[in-house]
Amino acid sequence: MSQRYLIKEVRERKDNEFIFGVSERVVCCEEVGRLFQFIRDEGYSVKYIDKRSLPDDLNGNSLVGYIIKKKGDKDA
Repeated sequence: MSQRYLIKEVRERKDNEFIFGVSERVVCCEEVGRLFQFIRDEGYSVKYIDKRSLPDDLNGNSLVGYIIKKKGDKDA
């Protein structure tokens, strides 16, 4: 088995990490795209959390997550 797929850490979500259930339709919502563009325009970066790092919800659906950082922050 590849080390890449072993769970090495279980932790609480950080303040700058946002996770949505697929059933919430966040991924395809135009308003969320506009919100992220606004956040980027204000000097932040928005990146996807690798889906292999996220659990499934209680119904077996994949979760979607984002990390938001102020540009220039290294440990946030």
